[in-house]
Amino acid sequence: MKKKTLFSVAILTLIVMLFGLTACGKKEEKKHAIIGTWEGKTNDGLVTTFNFKEDGNVEYSNEYGFESEGTYKIDGDKVTIDLEIWEGQAKVYSYEIKDGKMNLTATDEWSPSYTDMVKK
Repeated sequence: MKKKTLFSVAILTLIVMLFGLTACGKKEEKKHAIIGTWEGKTNDGLVTTFNFKEDGNVEYSNEYGFESEGTYKIDGDKVTIDLEIWEGQAKVYSYEIKDGKMNLTATDEWSPSYTDMVKK
């Protein structure tokens, strides 16, 4: 009887570990999907580029020549971007990458959203 219980516990532990590894893999895959240079327009038509780097740094530029650097962090389907030009006012966006396009949707009413961004 003890062998059966021990075997059941071992199998259950293995299953839990496999699900954990699968979830981590998907999270890492999503995190890596954002890495690269993305170009698109804000909801008011301003052409903008974000370059998300693997080390958590990001570069920003727009068609008027404004440039800035900063950092980003991903938590689930949210990305927090903190650019120097935003003077410590990090912005949180919901993000989705689908069919080779990325949308950054502002979670506050003052920030622009970025739609149909394509990877360069």
